[in-house]
Amino acid sequence: MTIDIETLRGVNLLANLDEPAKFHLQSAVEQSFGRGMTIVRANEPSRSVYIVREGGVKEVQTTPEGKEVILAMHGPGDLFGDLAAFNGEQAPASAITLAASKILVVPKEAWSRVLEEHPQLNKSLQAQMARRLTDAWRLVRMLSRYTTEARLKSALIMLAERWGSPREEGIEIGLDLTHRTLADLAGASREKVTRALGILQKKGLLKVIRRRLVVPSLDRLVAE
Repeated sequence: MTIDIETLRGVNLLANLDEPAKFHLQSAVEQSFGRGMTIVRANEPSRSVYIVREGGVKEVQTTPEGKEVILAMHGPGDLFGDLAAFNGEQAPASAITLAASKILVVPKEAWSRVLEEHPQLNKSLQAQMARRLTDAWRLVRMLSRYTTEARLKSALIMLAERWGSPREEGIEIGLDLTHRTLADLAGASREKVTRALGILQKKGLLKVIRRRLVVPSLDRLVAE
């Protein structure tokens, strides 16, 4: 399905572009993916860049032992797939949906043309790159923590700040995260993460409501 101008106006990354730029991007298409579907595979040729319209995406590498390591997470308005230009035009990581998602797929030729003709877009891209770098450092610091509970707490803080929405019960993390995904994010086994989740719930630092994780008090989670 080819998208129209009105659809493009809903993409935060493109909000400041003029009509000619958006016209060039009409070669893009919006695709729907179910949860857990692979959008691109690591080390395969990459011919597009991608913008998350709805849902969420994780970028992962798989170790020789078959363990998934989460390198980045992306939400609505985020761009991914652009780093292939620095990796011999091959995807540096696999991109897998965290939930049912709508993804804007932009051919690289069209994306390059827009960047050349509309340098104001670089400000939005620089802001996204700064966020990626910050997230990467946070992941490194999180994995340096000794216990699974400490790493899980750091992961929950990052998720609540990045994906959280205020609710009466606290801050709801807007993803239906499995224990496996949390384990990959925290660099621990699924069994250890399940036990750590139970400990955090007993301490009142975490609730599970309708399969969503809710942090009653972010300040308390940070402090303890």
